[in-house]
Amino acid sequence: QTGGVRYIKKSHLLEDVYTYNDFSHDGRTPGCEKKKRVTPDRRKPYLISECNGHMFPTKIFDCEERRTEHMLRHARVLDAAAGEGDIAGTFGWCMFDYNTHRDFGSGDRICYHGVMDMYRNPKPAAALFAAQQESFPVLEVTSSMDIGEHPTGNPGCVYLVTNADEVRMYRGGVFVKSFFPEDSSWKHLSHGPILIDDYIGDSIKQENFAPEQEKTVKTILNYVALHGLLHLPPRILALGAELAVRYHMKFETAYELYGRYIGNWGGEASGYRFEGFWEGRKLKTLVKAPVQSVHLHAEPDHLLLHEGSCYDVASVRIEMRDQNDNRLPFYMGPVSARTEGPVEIVGSSELTLRGGCGGVYIRTAGKTGQASLILRNEQAGETECRFTVEPDSKAEI
Repeated sequence: QTGGVRYIKKSHLLEDVYTYNDFSHDGRTPGCEKKKRVTPDRRKPYLISECNGHMFPTKIFDCEERRTEHMLRHARVLDAAAGEGDIAGTFGWCMFDYNTHRDFGSGDRICYHGVMDMYRNPKPAAALFAAQQESFPVLEVTSSMDIGEHPTGNPGCVYLVTNADEVRMYRGGVFVKSFFPEDSSWKHLSHGPILIDDYIGDSIKQENFAPEQEKTVKTILNYVALHGLLHLPPRILALGAELAVRYHMKFETAYELYGRYIGNWGGEASGYRFEGFWEGRKLKTLVKAPVQSVHLHAEPDHLLLHEGSCYDVASVRIEMRDQNDNRLPFYMGPVSARTEGPVEIVGSSELTLRGGCGGVYIRTAGKTGQASLILRNEQAGETECRFTVEPDSKAEI
């Protein structure tokens, strides 16, 4: 079947499928237009050929809130389109950032429209798309869980992006809560983002509150964790008044409890652990804790290169990671690259990581044998990728 690309509603349908770039979602509006408002012939299939993209450019080194909102915008569009029985599918704009001309982009001639950067390093939105399949496990958390990254020091709205059957969350080694696919607000997605709505769980039982008092305290503290202490709604203020009247609790006590279980201002930060389970088996674990050490991580797209009638190329994605293998999202330091053996670097050997990541390309240099790419950072030391260059059996003699 044939389709095209158009941004005009009700235009001429010359193909088999009416395709339309639906950029109607701006974060507050519905995720997509109704088919009947777009296509001139409702009997023909309809496909959304582009969405999001320039509506919310997001850099891999943007603040956490923007990177999370970028993921949520894709979730809203995908969920809305999936909920319409007469929309064949959705293509998001786009897979990765790209170079552009001087009159577009962010002033650096780069369009930050991708769910990955130009080196194919993923933004949180990429995990959303990856989670919609069940061939391999996906588990990401949209936050580093560092309170200083958020306004007023509250965790804010943090999401699990996963295709797991269950995710268990621990704080300071203490179990907090299990999250399940049905907890997602995006009901039309196979695996929608899941809001972390409880930072306390059963850990508050050590306070020995009465059952109703414990429930009310948890409700208030979790609301403040997500939305902040300022401008509390009447419902939360009423619950606070109930604690004061019925249980003689003071504001200072509540503030101390918030610091103990969520904010921890001035104290040692508590780490979080997330365990993902598929069919009862724990397959992935994420640990979010203060950075204690860093290291370079390099991931080539392939290690076997062929030299023959033309050269072969490999791309290598680079990340600066902490001791728990989390990318450092605000690391902007230099990395130097050098090669040994029959390969050479394409472009500059001096790299700058942005948002804790970057990349480099290597190519064969006319010979065969063993080769290496050595990456070095003054703080993290060296890491090495080893390649094999073989003769191309298909090369013309």
